[in-house]
Amino acid sequence: DVNFDELARCTDDFNGAQLKAVCVEAGMLALRREASIIKHEDFMEGIGVVSAKKKATLQYYA
Repeated sequence: DVNFDELARCTDDFNGAQLKAVCVEAGMLALRREASIIKHEDFMEGIGVVSAKKKATLQYYA
C-alpha cells in the first residue's frame, strides 16, 4: 500500500514537474523489477532520485 500522507510530507516543496518526475521514476523502478504494481518504496526511491537532481541543479546555478 502507498502511504500518500508520507509522500505528501516528503514532497512538500516539489513543483508539478518534480512530482511528475517522481511518478515516472517510480514507474521505471517497478519496470526494472519486472513488477506490475508500483510500491510505496518505489515512490520513496523516486523522491530520492528527484531530490538529488534538484540539489545538483541548485548547486550548478549557485
